Order: sequence, then C-alpha cells, then structure tokens
Amino acid sequence: MKLIPSYYETNEIGSRKPPLQSYLFGHRIQDSQTRYEYLIEFLQVAISPKEIGELSKSLGEDYFPVSEDVRKYPVTYRARSRMGLKRFIFFPKSKLSGKAKVDQDAYEYCLKVIQGQISGNSASSKRETVLILQRLLGGFRAVTENRSWFDQNMLPVCSEVILPESMGVKKLRSFDFNLNDAEKAEQIDNAFDYLRYTYMARGGEVYYLHLLDALQDCPEEAKPLENLLRQMIQSYPQFSLLCNFIEETWQKAIDVPPLRDKWPNKKLGMIPKGFQVRNGYLISELKTFLSSRTHPFDKMETLSVGILLQLLRVMYLVSATEQSSGCWVIDVNLPEFANREMRKAAVASFRRNEESILHYLYQKLDGLRDRLAEKEDEKIIANARNDSILLFRKIGKSIGIVIPKTGGDMRFSMSEEVVKFLVLSLIPPRGMLTLDAFVETWLVCIEEMVF
Repeated sequence: MKLIPSYYETNEIGSRKPPLQSYLFGHRIQDSQTRYEYLIEFLQVAISPKEIGELSKSLGEDYFPVSEDVRKYPVTYRARSRMGLKRFIFFPKSKLSGKAKVDQDAYEYCLKVIQGQISGNSASSKRETVLILQRLLGGFRAVTENRSWFDQNMLPVCSEVILPESMGVKKLRSFDFNLNDAEKAEQIDNAFDYLRYTYMARGGEVYYLHLLDALQDCPEEAKPLENLLRQMIQSYPQFSLLCNFIEETWQKAIDVPPLRDKWPNKKLGMIPKGFQVRNGYLISELKTFLSSRTHPFDKMETLSVGILLQLLRVMYLVSATEQSSGCWVIDVNLPEFANREMRKAAVASFRRNEESILHYLYQKLDGLRDRLAEKEDEKIIANARNDSILLFRKIGKSIGIVIPKTGGDMRFSMSEEVVKFLVLSLIPPRGMLTLDAFVETWLVCIEEMVF
C-alpha cells in the first residue's frame, strides 16, 4: 500500500479491505480517540524508528525521513512498549477487569525491586518514596476514563512515556509469575496485542502521514521541525531519568532485555492525495507554532487542538465541490457581538458543509464499491457518515469549533483554544501585528485553504 494513495491506487490494508471513509479521509479516524491521544499517537510515530518493510530498508531514527520510497511503499515503525513502566504508573488505579493475576504479581515484584534501589533507613520511607513517584507520574494521565492499565496513556512530558496502545489478551495472560521459567518471564511484558486499534484509532497516524508527505516536497524543513518537536518533549530531562530508572530496574530484575526486534512493528495506514493541497500551510503553521515561547505543557495542550483542527480542515476541504462549499462562516458567540443574521449564516454554513460531505460520499461510492468489504450502499454510506459527519460534530464540539454542545442550530464558532492555536501558528515568534492585520492575514489564509 502506498503512503499517499489516490482513491484508485489502494486495494487493502493488510488482509482487510478498508471502508469507504478510509479511502476518502484517511485510514482511519474514529470517535473513541481522545484529543490527547491524537497528539500522543502522532508523536509515537514520529519518535519511532521507521523502515520500508517491502524493501527491508531502514529509514533511520529521523522523525520525518525523506526518501523517494516513502511515497511508493508502506512505511512501518517500531514502537518501544515499556510495559514495566506503564504497569508501575497505571496499574494501581485501573479497573479490575484488566488485572490478570500475573499482572498483580509482576506489579508487586516491581515495587519490591524499585524499593530496593532507594536509599532510606526504613521500609516505610522507601514505600512512601515509591508512592510519591507514582503520584507524580500519574498526575500526567492523558485520559481519565475507566480503562485497563494497559490502555492508558500519559501526556508526552518526555519521550519515554510516549507509548503505543496495547491490548491484554486474556488467553495469553493466564499463567503464573515465574522468573525461573525463561519463556514465562519473557511473556510477562510481551503477551499483549499491539496491532489492534481501539483508543489509538490512527487519527495521529493520519496527521503524521499528512506532515510526512508535505515534507517530501520541502526536505529542508524536516530537521528543523524534528528539532522543535524534540525541544517540546524533552523540556524536562528529569522525567526521562526517572522513567528510565524505573524501566531499567524492572528489566534488570526480570532479566529479559527489551530487544529491539521484540518491539511492536506497526504499519502506517493511508491518506488521500487530496490532502496535498494543504501541505505548504501545514508545515509553515506547525513550524511557527512550535517556535513560540509558550510553556511546554501549554504547547502540548494547544497542539492537541491544532491537530484536530487540521484534520477537520482537510476533511471538509477534500469534500468541497465548489470553492464556496468549503468556507466556514463563524459565529463569534459573544454577547457584545450577538447578531441574529450572523448566527443564521453560520448555521446555514455548517449545514451546507455537512451536505457537501454527504454528497462526496455518494459521489465516490460508485468508483469504489467493488473495493469495499460491505456491498449494500446504504450500509456503506451510514458507516461512512458515522466516521465523517458525526465524527466531525463530536471532534468539533470537543475543541469548540462547533457549538452548541447539545441542542440544535449547530454552527461554527471559535473557542479560546482554537483562537490561541491560530494566533501562535500564524504570527511568527517575536512578531507583532495589529488586530486588523491579523484578521486580514487570517482571511487570506481562509480563502486560500478553503477554510
């Protein structure tokens, strides 16, 4: 499968035929993924070593490899799982259904060996130190939903906690904790499925592919962007030291080295060529944003909004059959700027854009019907509508680009978070613009990218 396929250059993803929406908007974006998990998945792909599997060709350690093969062949990446670290952070406060006996025993042994590496005069003081470490790291949870410990994630405060999604397979985890049995010791951290997508639903991959494709035409920007991302996620080396201490202590105790060939090998999905119309803007906006001097935590928070905003932009952009059909009319939604006519125009704009997507689904169905697993047209469209129109509503409401959160008269608006991203991505660091100049720059940008 090609990295940036056109609609008619791609047949299948692995052994399964993708649904209609994957051909049209990228494989795949679903509503189970939270805004922070888009960011985490994007960074996970970026920091992992990559290769062209069909050619057995390594692409090295670069975040954004530049190669003529990138657009010709599937790209895979190897994600370091660090299950010992994940268990240490998330196991205590995760739901019971995901806790196998072997996990409980491994967790207790992990605490024991880490306590043994801590200086102190009493066992209670060592236990308290371990508890403090868990509270510290647990305070950076990216999601608060009631999930199993292997399904949770942390904000990217350092590269060591940018971890892939994993699924605990019950039938593979029904064995006793026994370090004297080499095979069982290896299975303690390896009896997980890393190739299923539930909460990490490829949304971050789609954004990564969009950026990687753009950088093939601007290779000189690849390293500067990588350096800026490194600065953001390596702002606190203390976290890296702490996480490495926990993981390395655990690995030494169980005597099972984290061999690189054991890392999950995951194949990237696909995005349509229509995304390329936004390539130039994508690079300049991200570079300008990452160059800002905002606090790293604030930057991560805002970037999670920016990634979603970018995906919503291209979703409507590739659907727009006319220049005007992709335009967004914004209702400022402030009492001092209340305007009934503007509200009506924003509602009409939102409705028109949804109609544009629905028309696009039907338009492309004829040419792709034979390449889809599902054959009934209405089921195909209903499924695609759920992962496009309804998904757009959910994501848009989560970042405040669509209001209200409940009720009718849905329309485009601008939350404070969205405005913050636009300001930081359009105005260069240390640059100054009058409000009029900013609005003019933004309007030009909107016109050119069919925003």
